[in-house]
Amino acid sequence: MSYNRCVCQKCGSHFATMIDKETELQNEVCPKCGEKQLKITGPMSFSEINSMFYGGG
Repeated sequence: MSYNRCVCQKCGSHFATMIDKETELQNEVCPKCGEKQLKITGPMSFSEINSMFYGGG
């Protein structure tokens, strides 16, 4: 299971997603503003994933 970073092009919020195809991500709405303008910015590193689940920084 891999995670990607994505950003909302409308409000600028950053999120983690398991979606790896840009076409699938276009169907998802931003959890913050509700717009369908999410874009994958790249894969998350191991340390980013680790801090997401274990509260590190």
